[in-house]
Amino acid sequence: MAALTQRTVLATPAVTGSAHGAPGALRLRGLQWGIGAWQSAVVDLQVPRGQTLVLLGHNGAGKSALLDTLAGFLPARAGQVQLGAQDLTAQPPEKRRIGYMFQRDALFPHWTIARNLQFGRGAQTDLDPLLDALDLRPWLNQYPHQLSGGQRQRVALARALVGAPELLLLDEPFSAIDPEARPSLRRTLAALLRERAITTVLVTHDPVDAHLLGDLVGVLYGGRLLQAGTPQQVFERPPDLPTARLAGVDNLWPLQVLAQSRLGAQDVLSLGIEAQPVLDWRGTLPAGVELQPGARVTLAVRAEAVHPCPASASALVTQDDDSLTLTARLIEARCEGPLWRLRCALPCGLEAETYALPTLWCELALEIGGTLGLRIRQANLHLLV
Repeated sequence: MAALTQRTVLATPAVTGSAHGAPGALRLRGLQWGIGAWQSAVVDLQVPRGQTLVLLGHNGAGKSALLDTLAGFLPARAGQVQLGAQDLTAQPPEKRRIGYMFQRDALFPHWTIARNLQFGRGAQTDLDPLLDALDLRPWLNQYPHQLSGGQRQRVALARALVGAPELLLLDEPFSAIDPEARPSLRRTLAALLRERAITTVLVTHDPVDAHLLGDLVGVLYGGRLLQAGTPQQVFERPPDLPTARLAGVDNLWPLQVLAQSRLGAQDVLSLGIEAQPVLDWRGTLPAGVELQPGARVTLAVRAEAVHPCPASASALVTQDDDSLTLTARLIEARCEGPLWRLRCALPCGLEAETYALPTLWCELALEIGGTLGLRIRQANLHLLV
């Protein structure tokens, strides 16, 4: 892969009680990392003390290589890694006071769980709070091969937290956990991170992890951080299509600009497919952006922002200043825990996904092939240009 040199500068949102440069804040100053011939873009980023940054990215995005660079296992290609007042850039791993949970648990196979936890900083640490929080006591005299993958992940998490590290690095912490056990471990980890207030960097490909664990979320794509901010900023306002996909936006509708106009302080775009109107988008275009007829755009709409309702009998699209309602046909319905996920077909040929609570699902009394309305607030129609 060709080396990337584009510089990415990321602003960190203000966090109450976290002053710039406070002890324990993680700062990457012009950091560039890499393996072999591949290297990342140059990044400036700050994670305030006690906050958790979740980095979303596919395999090969550079997530694990970044963690290895923060830990000191890989040398930085350029720039600095600072933790509070310390410059970690040239320090060896054993001097960094970092807790690292590897994607593969990396437990010593010939040691019991108790001895694994007492290794290094654990030799002088009271382990009782971690044993209770992660329910590890029944396994202390067992060996790693006697535990399930999920049990070993709990042990690996405890080992990373032993001894109050100043920085915690978590590489896909739920990758070996059965899907039904993940919610419980996510809640446990969230409680531990709040309680211990350790500056943390967690990497994952699962947007749910970012939603539930991230004070800050970054989207990593091909070694570049495309966006970083609060979960609300990243999930509701992705700047481009790759970010929207990584953030798990369910509805990405490719459309064509048919006409552009103004309505008071708002821009109005008539959007369609092959000259056939689909809907009007109303909002404020980015400064300097003008879209001529024929321009291609994408509307990003999260499934949870689409509200099922009875279909209109008068028109395929009804629209007012605040919202619009699209008529659709139900093509699939799946029960996902406490919600129904509905997959619908729009008359223009696009598909839309939405959720319904069981009570609403019963009220709508829908069957496959039946019609319904999909109501969306204009503020939730995010335009990608």
